[in-house]
Amino acid sequence: MTPKRWAVLALLSTALVFLQLGLDRQPETREEERYRKVADLPASDMVPTYIASLFFGAFRAVVVDALWIQLKKLEEEKRWYERRNVLTLISYFQPRNPEVWSHLGWHSAYNVANGFTDPERSWEWVQFGLQWLRKGNTMLPDSPYLKYELARTLFHKPTWRDGRLDQALLKRVEADPELQQILRLGPAGPRPLSSFELAIPWLEKARAELFARREKFIVTQGGLYIRPMTMDGFIRECMYFQGMYLWLNRRWEEAADWFRRAKEQSEMMIRTPYDDFKSSILEDWVKFYGRLPEIVELDRRAQDGRAEDERAFLAKLQALLVEGNPMDGGFLWGRMYRTGRLDELKQQAALGKDPQECNDSFAMASEIQGGALLLANLEPQGLDVDFYELTVPNPDPKASGDARPGTPIPLRVHLKRPDAAMLDLKVTLYDTSKRPVKEAEMRGELKLDHSCDRYGTYFLKVEPLGAPTPWPANTSYSLQYAVRP
Repeated sequence: MTPKRWAVLALLSTALVFLQLGLDRQPETREEERYRKVADLPASDMVPTYIASLFFGAFRAVVVDALWIQLKKLEEEKRWYERRNVLTLISYFQPRNPEVWSHLGWHSAYNVANGFTDPERSWEWVQFGLQWLRKGNTMLPDSPYLKYELARTLFHKPTWRDGRLDQALLKRVEADPELQQILRLGPAGPRPLSSFELAIPWLEKARAELFARREKFIVTQGGLYIRPMTMDGFIRECMYFQGMYLWLNRRWEEAADWFRRAKEQSEMMIRTPYDDFKSSILEDWVKFYGRLPEIVELDRRAQDGRAEDERAFLAKLQALLVEGNPMDGGFLWGRMYRTGRLDELKQQAALGKDPQECNDSFAMASEIQGGALLLANLEPQGLDVDFYELTVPNPDPKASGDARPGTPIPLRVHLKRPDAAMLDLKVTLYDTSKRPVKEAEMRGELKLDHSCDRYGTYFLKVEPLGAPTPWPANTSYSLQYAVRP
């Protein structure tokens, strides 16, 4: 080798030595120094993590950058198994990075799993995601973030669709002995736990660790705030989901007990002096959960098919949701699909002639389009009123929300009952602030006109006029409205 090449090699070696010394002083390098101690590593990761830390040393950052670039490429090409292997390799170089564990756990249980139509393949990835997050909690036992991520996957994955539970997924978790063993905190019990029961202790541990900090929250690399109040709120939701799960499976007493626990959790949250904002909605949750056990019992009685029990159950369930904004998460009433339990009961009572049910309050009003013809009725007697949303649109989509028309806009509502229907109606129109602006009685046909001085949503309430005796056999009517700019 020529003297010139020796000089270049010497300079390069000197630069690498100084780079190594500089990188050895970086916080990440000092933090991961513990992973060069074989005795501190989990057995399954001892060799690869030790080798990665020892062999690459402070140059791991360069290797990791290359692996993350490769990871992005594999994701774009949907090469999921290779992607999983690459991220597993990254975990050997960055075992103290919670995003390594969070990212693959979330991506596997959601993005990849949801891409398969085969339930077995989908479950394989959900299972792996949960196992991976559990492994991350072993590697980072002091991370409230990873405890939350594991719990979130357990309770959110089977409930992400409003008003529905993925019962097949819930049963898979309960039937998987490995998951039951690694996800269950505390001693083994006489029966497997549901996803919600498994999630609650992880949330409780995260909450306790957050309260123990001087700053009682953490902010993740992705900007997510993890707070004690958030953990308590998710514990409350898990209790509610567990109650709904048991209710749907007709385990009446157990369901009622979980709703009581959700109420107690809400009461505890009211008493807890959180440092961050506390919403007054907690008092509404206390009332909501407090009334559910009685309704569950009424449902149990109604299973015998006695008309008086069925009516009592319908009356209580409807009152629960009508007296305030529906807080049931779509399980009892659904705005979009009308598949909740109350919707089904009201549609049965309407004999299939009122597909808008249940729409018995402002918050539950049916949205109807101008010009559309709706058919409805008022059944059963004493337990039905109908609310509708009528839209007066602003022709300028860029205008501010409080813009007003230059001149009032005519609105006409046309109601008519068929010849066979004998129920007289009371009709009330409300403005955008839900204040009554017009009221009329209908005995056969009604054309209700109003000049609208605001753009936005108006409301219409249709109810029986008085309490006729006997109750008419046919209470049908039709409804249509038009806006003339």
